[in-house]
Amino acid sequence: MKAAESSFTTFEPSEEALAQAVAQLVALIDAESLSGSEEPAVAAALAICEALGLPARRMPAGPGRDNVLAGAEDAAIVLCTHLDTVPPFIGASVDATHVHGRGACDAKGVAIAMLHALRAVRAASPAGAERVACLLVVGEETDHLGAKAAVAAGLRPEHVLLGEPCGLLPAVAQKGLLKLDLATTGQAGHSAYPEVGTSAVHTLLDALQALRAAALPADAALGETTVNVGAIHGGIAANVIAPDARASVLIRCAAPVDAVLNAVRGVLPPGVAATEISRAEPRDFDVLGAASDGTGPAVPFNTDANVLAATGARLSLFGPGDMRCAHAAREKLAIADLARGIAAYAEAVTRLL
Repeated sequence: MKAAESSFTTFEPSEEALAQAVAQLVALIDAESLSGSEEPAVAAALAICEALGLPARRMPAGPGRDNVLAGAEDAAIVLCTHLDTVPPFIGASVDATHVHGRGACDAKGVAIAMLHALRAVRAASPAGAERVACLLVVGEETDHLGAKAAVAAGLRPEHVLLGEPCGLLPAVAQKGLLKLDLATTGQAGHSAYPEVGTSAVHTLLDALQALRAAALPADAALGETTVNVGAIHGGIAANVIAPDARASVLIRCAAPVDAVLNAVRGVLPPGVAATEISRAEPRDFDVLGAASDGTGPAVPFNTDANVLAATGARLSLFGPGDMRCAHAAREKLAIADLARGIAAYAEAVTRLL
């Protein structure tokens, strides 16, 4: 079933509530929150919780960085998404159908949908209100600091409903991640005499081409392992044979990370040093509590799931919006999807109460 065909009439927000949600999303987008500097969004989220009548508090995550926990302190069901965004900051704008701006779908729109869903559930089921919370974390886009802090603070729910934009179709799994730095060294010399030196840039380019052309491990559900060369640095000047070069590479793993890393090392030519920066294994999701009659595919992006798995909770992943417009100047969230997200999260939580 496509998300657009799903119906969540039980918790469909009124026109007034949806207008409030849109205004609050605009305010949250305009609260700049690049990873590592999330305080404006934390303050905005707390103000939104107050306006919605939700009890909320800060949860320290690191120096000058806090998560926001709304609702029950010791909840069995936790809605969870993130407040931080990638650069650059893009302020909010609204047209007849969409809210635009950095974080509109990834993941401030998700956060607003979750908070409104939490309010709806608390109103509909006062007895179950103390079993539900919404956790808004920092650092998801970089070091997962907020999720790690929540686990260290003793977060132990039975269910975590992670929110990321995937068309409200519950993901069955997510790809793993392997971040590598590739480095090469050469021998500097005058570029008019290539025989007197060795270009580190040329060696690196050959290595990157071999890596991009390699048949890396794949999986029937997760698809292909993909490679993104995100940054390249090296050399001194156009007329100097480059003595050093390096590249930052992010690999989305459709197989266990060690299998992918072994395959990568097998295709890199001699003289290329590969340093592992970070990794996350592929992970399956529980579709329990999903707010749709259908399920979506495995998703290729990374989330806080591998960190939050340490809580022992059953993990689900779904949310409004389309991740394909995230991290781009065209990032947006349809107002209709925001409404569906509110209803979907409220319905999912109600199924679990």
